[in-house]
Amino acid sequence: MDAIPAFGVNMRRFRWALAMLVVLVASYVIGSGGVWERVSNDFMKDDTPYGPGDFRIRGEQMLSMKLTNPETTFKHRTDEEVADNVRLEYSEHWMASPAERANRRTVRILAGDLEDGVEQRFEEPAQQADWWLSSNRNTIYLATGWTDRTQARLPGQRYLPQITQLFKSTDQGQEWEKLPWPEDQNITYLRFLDAQRGYLIGWGPKLWRTKDGADHWEELPIPEGSSNPENSREQFDLVALGEDNVLRMAFYDHAADASRIHALPWGEDVSQESFTIPGHTVMDVAANTEGMVFVLTTQGAPYFSLPSEEREAPRPSAVWGWNGDTLQQLHEFPPELKGYALYLTPSEGLLFDGIDESSLRGSNVTAISYDGGASWEIENEGSSSQGGYYDTITGERWRVAGYSLYRREIP
Repeated sequence: MDAIPAFGVNMRRFRWALAMLVVLVASYVIGSGGVWERVSNDFMKDDTPYGPGDFRIRGEQMLSMKLTNPETTFKHRTDEEVADNVRLEYSEHWMASPAERANRRTVRILAGDLEDGVEQRFEEPAQQADWWLSSNRNTIYLATGWTDRTQARLPGQRYLPQITQLFKSTDQGQEWEKLPWPEDQNITYLRFLDAQRGYLIGWGPKLWRTKDGADHWEELPIPEGSSNPENSREQFDLVALGEDNVLRMAFYDHAADASRIHALPWGEDVSQESFTIPGHTVMDVAANTEGMVFVLTTQGAPYFSLPSEEREAPRPSAVWGWNGDTLQQLHEFPPELKGYALYLTPSEGLLFDGIDESSLRGSNVTAISYDGGASWEIENEGSSSQGGYYDTITGERWRVAGYSLYRREIP
């Protein structure tokens, strides 16, 4: 047999090396913000209907709180019916009713690891839910809200009644306890310092505190001017618990055309107004252990309080700093960048999380500042994200697109 020319051997080695490079690069996505590592190709694929939910990952372990819609199907059509364009019909009568579909929405707690997939550990009918997860992932608090959407409103009734429930697990969602709670007292937000100490915030707005792991709750006074006598379901624009263990509540004072930010340190019963921001709505608040407060805002009054003709006007996002004495606008972003979250990174950076609305599809963007908000590096993360979050403890940024889970570090 003739010997294989060296050129042929080199070409084969080149093709093999190129193939290996393609496999390697396929696990990463290079973007303007750096390298995304593809961690999974089938993240939560088996849980239907598909969606990652509000997930959290530590190491290889993951937990997710997921609001789901009921699955619907259609009756089979013959080839002749398809050719004749016969209209699709739902398999069951209830599937055609938006109210019946809404009544079948649920909240799930899913848990597992990235290698072996997830399992469902809890499910409850709900159209609204919020949760809190302890840093060691053992304790979970979950609040749910469910309304019978098939009811007819009574004369003069503005809202249909909602049934609220509160649950607790101390073993990563394996077993659950339904806690005593008035069904007519809505819970919108859970804000906990640890498994024993925390707050519940509901419509009204109303505020409750526990010091003993939810065995007892005491109602606390809300900031003056935050309620609306004409709306029993008034809410704060933002409620945030900072690294300094201070609960901050923001609401818009339309008479003063300003957002008011109140602070409630742990152990105190009555909040105090810290500062106001004229002409801006608060979107998020982040505070460090020294009490330096950073605020993300959108220009103008809250969106749904504006007349329809004013809602499409430019509303730039801005970041402010409050040092306990003075308030300073640190940066205003271009109007097409809409911010919805602000984080403190492990290395004391500021991370802006938002959307670039300059294109038809829009894209996810982040902006990072390591000089206290004076300068920012904007990074386009692309479109089609189905979920994600930033871990302020590990500095990991997670993103889901399709069935793929990606990870990168923002220190």
